[in-house]
Amino acid sequence: MREIILIRHGQSTANASGVWQGQLDYPLSEEGRRQARHAGLALSNEQLDAFYSSPLSRAFETASIVSREANFAGEITPVEGLTERHGGVLQGQSWEEQEARNPEFARKFLSLPEEERWAMAGAETDEEILDRFERAISGIINRHPDGARIVAVSHGGVMRAFLRERFGPDVLPGNTRAANASITRIEWDDNGAEPRLVKLASTTHLPEGRKPGASNVE
Repeated sequence: MREIILIRHGQSTANASGVWQGQLDYPLSEEGRRQARHAGLALSNEQLDAFYSSPLSRAFETASIVSREANFAGEITPVEGLTERHGGVLQGQSWEEQEARNPEFARKFLSLPEEERWAMAGAETDEEILDRFERAISGIINRHPDGARIVAVSHGGVMRAFLRERFGPDVLPGNTRAANASITRIEWDDNGAEPRLVKLASTTHLPEGRKPGASNVE
């Protein structure tokens, strides 16, 4: 078995203010740094063989803090395919600002199925992000031998699409996303069997014990 530990980045300044960030580069908030420290401490008694991260600063800083607290001495490898969904016209605004600026767009957006919403907003669709995210994860897994335990820090939107595609829509129903600094564990068997979801968006390592969906802003 090889295990990949998926971690959503800690709270960003945009998460804290309800701004849809997409591929815009917002830093972690102080709360996000605290969350990342707790995630790292939760992994500090495990043998970790590699760290990968989205290159966006909120993810890469999370990976840096987690690796330090987990006593990982190696490098963190940035992987473009782990980057968040490009949000089109949604990026850089809160939903309240979208509704105030263009109420007709907001009304129509909410009336459409999810994939049509992304296309309407000029955002990446699930099909597009799944293609790059799946290739990124497969590439990471294939670089490591049996028994490896690998950490990958990414984002709520792309993780949600990937987890729902792999394990069914009920794992993160509706608009639910893994909470900031949550830990998801997936095992890959080298014999070609489907991956096994071991732990989903756990936040038991955070003092507040947040459940999945604590932040639904991408």
